[in-house]
Amino acid sequence: MRTSSINPKRVLFVAAFAAFLATFNETYLNVGFAPIMEYFSVDVGTVQWLATAYMLGAAVMVPVSAFLYKSIKTRTLFLTSVGLLIAGSIVAAAAPSFPVLLAGRILQSLGTGMLIPVGMNITLEVAPRKKLGTYMGIMGAMTTIGPASSVILAGVILSFFDWRMLLIVFAVLAIICFLAAAFILGDIAKLTHPKLDVLSTILIGLALIGILYGISTAFTGNVVISAITAVLGILCLILFLRRQSRIEHPLIDLRPLSIRPFAVGVIINMLSLIVIFAMNIVMPIYLQSALGVPAIFASLTLFPAILLSCIISVVAGRVYDKHGPGVLLPLGFACIAVFTAALAGLISTGSLLLFAVLYIPVICGSALIIGPVQSFALSRLSYEMNPHGVIVMSTGFQIAGCIGSSLFAGVYTIGAVSAAETGFSAAALLAALLAVVGF
Repeated sequence: MRTSSINPKRVLFVAAFAAFLATFNETYLNVGFAPIMEYFSVDVGTVQWLATAYMLGAAVMVPVSAFLYKSIKTRTLFLTSVGLLIAGSIVAAAAPSFPVLLAGRILQSLGTGMLIPVGMNITLEVAPRKKLGTYMGIMGAMTTIGPASSVILAGVILSFFDWRMLLIVFAVLAIICFLAAAFILGDIAKLTHPKLDVLSTILIGLALIGILYGISTAFTGNVVISAITAVLGILCLILFLRRQSRIEHPLIDLRPLSIRPFAVGVIINMLSLIVIFAMNIVMPIYLQSALGVPAIFASLTLFPAILLSCIISVVAGRVYDKHGPGVLLPLGFACIAVFTAALAGLISTGSLLLFAVLYIPVICGSALIIGPVQSFALSRLSYEMNPHGVIVMSTGFQIAGCIGSSLFAGVYTIGAVSAAETGFSAAALLAALLAVVGF
């Protein structure tokens, strides 16, 4: 609940820092996949679970966070979420085996699943109404800059240390965020203590696990088991959706999806995120594993695209304020489609300079889409429905990350059976196809 003692700008700083950390961590470890594969003697299909399981754990926690936000004091909930990031980082950094590393990663994901929607909700609570767009724009920018900048820092760290240092550095950043929140953040939300629908929680968990497990193992495991798991996941999802419309206190209030501009915005946002999360995984893996490029050079290859995307995000926000999303979204998807197809066709050249140049429009294309479409979708909701829209948008964000990492890693793996170039080309062409759908 807003009080006169709350400084909106300070709260925004904490919320934006947390959003940056949460999304930063979703791709941060990707650059370390190659050395992790070598250290634990696992393949691409196995190591990608560090990304998939992270997204999956976060996706399951996002809808639960709506209940927690109205049941636990804001400051306590926020510090607990960041605390899970710290604890997971410590467990993963000390991992003696891949399963323990994965367990630490899942522990981190539980914090992430709560942190993003809680951060967005407290921003909605404290933002002055005339500056709501600006505040939400900053939060949206953090979800774009976070994943993009992570590969740079990870590459620099891996040039001097082993992969465990990635987790140690992240733990330090999370501790800084924890201390900032401890000093700045107060209890903002008005607690209503809603009733948690346990059956809905179980159904959405089984739905996400089933669908994502089916997708991720379809290329590397038993096809029949993968299909059965996916079908069971879809059935659980259908039951979950039906239940939300019948109970008094739904786990996820789906009314925002009845508003067409918001629903379309969620789909467009997910399509863009699927492509970006996927390319942020397969590019570093291909450069390091297939071409033998050191981590620092792999990061430098991606750096121009990431740097320019930060600038494009700001420009896109200003264009959106004046002209809306009509030009930005098609242009963004066109850039992604054309240049991922070009990457697929020219991958055999092995030129790092060419990869760097072609990757710029791909990432900048996403910058033209993600911030504007989130602002557009949420702006079509009433103030009362905004928290529900945040949960739907955040859940879609995590699901997109799950699908992107598992599906594209699977396509890369099955294609790489004949040649690494084939695997990368197949993944890039799939990204181009999804961009065409988005267009």
